[in-house]
Amino acid sequence: MSQHFRRSLLLFLISFVFCLHEPIAAQSVIPETPGAPDRGLVKTVVSSPRIEAHGGAYLPLKGHIRGLVVFVQVRNDEVQDSGWPLGELPAWKDSYVQQLSQYFDDMSNGELELNLDVYPDLMVTQNTENGYREWGLDFGYAIKEIIDSLDVTIDFSLYDTWDSEGNAYALEEAPDGKVDLMIFAFRSTSNVDFLPWSGISDLGFAGYHFVDEGFDRFIYGGTGAWNDAGSTGLTLAYRPGYKLVMNEWYAFKISIHELGHKFFGEGHPSELYGGLGLMSNASAGYAMNSFERHLAGYMTYRELTPERDTIVTLRDYVTHNDAVLITVPDLLRSYYALEFRAKVDHWDTAPSEGLYIYRIYDSWSKNQKKVLVISAEGAYDWELDTLTNKIHPVRPSPLKGYNRLQRIPINGKNYWAEGWQGTPDVAFNMSRSNFAVWKNPTPDFMFGSDTVETNLHIDVLDMTDSTVTVKISYQDPVILAADNPPLPGQTLGSPYPHPLPSGTRGFSIPVQLESTADARLLIFDALGRQLSVLHDGRLPAGENLLRIEAPDLQAGTYLLVFETPETRYSRLLIVSQ
Repeated sequence: MSQHFRRSLLLFLISFVFCLHEPIAAQSVIPETPGAPDRGLVKTVVSSPRIEAHGGAYLPLKGHIRGLVVFVQVRNDEVQDSGWPLGELPAWKDSYVQQLSQYFDDMSNGELELNLDVYPDLMVTQNTENGYREWGLDFGYAIKEIIDSLDVTIDFSLYDTWDSEGNAYALEEAPDGKVDLMIFAFRSTSNVDFLPWSGISDLGFAGYHFVDEGFDRFIYGGTGAWNDAGSTGLTLAYRPGYKLVMNEWYAFKISIHELGHKFFGEGHPSELYGGLGLMSNASAGYAMNSFERHLAGYMTYRELTPERDTIVTLRDYVTHNDAVLITVPDLLRSYYALEFRAKVDHWDTAPSEGLYIYRIYDSWSKNQKKVLVISAEGAYDWELDTLTNKIHPVRPSPLKGYNRLQRIPINGKNYWAEGWQGTPDVAFNMSRSNFAVWKNPTPDFMFGSDTVETNLHIDVLDMTDSTVTVKISYQDPVILAADNPPLPGQTLGSPYPHPLPSGTRGFSIPVQLESTADARLLIFDALGRQLSVLHDGRLPAGENLLRIEAPDLQAGTYLLVFETPETRYSRLLIVSQ
């Protein structure tokens, strides 16, 4: 008796005894908005100090995959739609599978071939959504019933090519009894308790469901917790509970992300990518970013020598696989990655052209690297408007603040900021050209988020339609000594307009004082040379708006230093071309 047979028979008997006592109970989970909650790391590869390529977790990243797509209509569905008519397969079924194949061919540089068969008939659930819920059942049970119907006509051995049983990240090209890949796309749903997820890399039922008239081949539904990317399939629905009909764009977008879990494993390396990558918890885009493609072995980073000043020119990352990796000094498990997006590839969903910078670091468990998109806009302290339940930035806070592509905690709850889907202000360019420790410091995430002084500076020197030229240096500017924390009740706000267009002679800047004081506002260049005194006089307590007549400044980076007898602190001023 084979090992697979013994294991399968045991699981079958256990399942049979359990079902004699009570029907399968479904867990009712409502996903947070936007996006589904981050699923736990069920099975992952332990990361090394370096960012190393690895094989696929549950499906191969290179080679040939054959899968089956099944389109499903729930029995109570009465919503009309021309793109997917009631009682029929969607009009876009063929272009959907062709797009998926083309996408992974492009992302892998031709190393991954995904062939998907479409089952020729629309499958209708045996019961209504409410009918399933009356028995404590959900979409997973409906899928098992559909599998039984498919088993009459389908030879599932066609879809068993890879051995992933116990071989996560080291798959072998050989049948293992488990069907590799099935995609179940639901047309429309009205009961969120029946199917809570827009997309899940899981089939919603626990354990093995046997096919092909025996116990040697099975479809694995998952652990039953709806978090097992090692399951046979994906389940797709368009905004469950809203009676909306699945369309091609949404089916494609959700499919590539959920297939990504088959390749990279459970969990999300980033909260928000703002359209810059595939595997974030929300606001994922189309094109894989350089971190993802490097892990997949589809490209290799250009690694720069730590603490050696360098000037590099980057071509469009998506079309040329051109990206740079910088080791963070004194933090050998942390990196910065640089990629240039020219937005010339149709898969590229970056918010705008420009240089994008990622901080790559260990999670607490070291099971999976984490990725934070560094925003050229900087980080801020945020406040909650209790009337609108929306948050807004109140002051720059490079050490303790958050940017728009992070989950922002306020009063024990997490919020998304306006612009969480991605904003052009994230990109570094000639107008927002400077990354430096005083604007984007490097927290040591393994030691209480203390800031590590890396003296790393990244400056955009030139940018065209096809390239960006960047200087990476480790020189500590003289002007950093001017920056001291403000006293309680005192703030120096952001200049407006900012960046300041060259040739603009005037700008305003808010200042708040706790008490009346003599104050000066000075301006320094990047070498620490004082250029001018912009204000010198007494200011009253409270909020003041200084209207400044600035000297004629060339494009570049400057420092505004605000002084009172009790304190001295600074604010960056960027003058754009």
